[in-house]
Amino acid sequence: MSENGDPDDAALLAQLDVTAERADAWRRLLAVADEFAALPHDEEDIRWKQTERRADGVMVGGYPDYAERVERACRALAEVGAVTPAYHWMRQRPRAVPDGGQLAPAEAVRLATAIVRGERFGYGTIGQAVESGTLQAVAASLSAWYRGRSNG
Repeated sequence: MSENGDPDDAALLAQLDVTAERADAWRRLLAVADEFAALPHDEEDIRWKQTERRADGVMVGGYPDYAERVERACRALAEVGAVTPAYHWMRQRPRAVPDGGQLAPAEAVRLATAIVRGERFGYGTIGQAVESGTLQAVAASLSAWYRGRSNG
């Protein structure tokens, strides 16, 4: 690992769990990647709950309410090991999806980690990734990598 907390590509790919115990998680990721390929962004993917004042005077801040397929994508990414503590995402510059949307698998792991963990620190991180197509590119790239290695 480099000083700045960015493991090399091989170390990040080693974090991906391709054991038989994770086959269901990979199938879920493949399925949601296929859903995104068919309909990359649906206006229903992200709905913002508005800030409101409750009857007792307490203010409840607004927050994103993600569609089920977005939630499934994030869960599957975590389950397959694409969201990893090995990558210190807060120390890195945000990665950009190249034209064409195809990411190297290790770059997809870096982005998956930054997207999913970033939501804990700022509501809407996942929503921005959906709107820009980044989450879809991450799911597609990791799905292609998995299909390629398993010949499925």
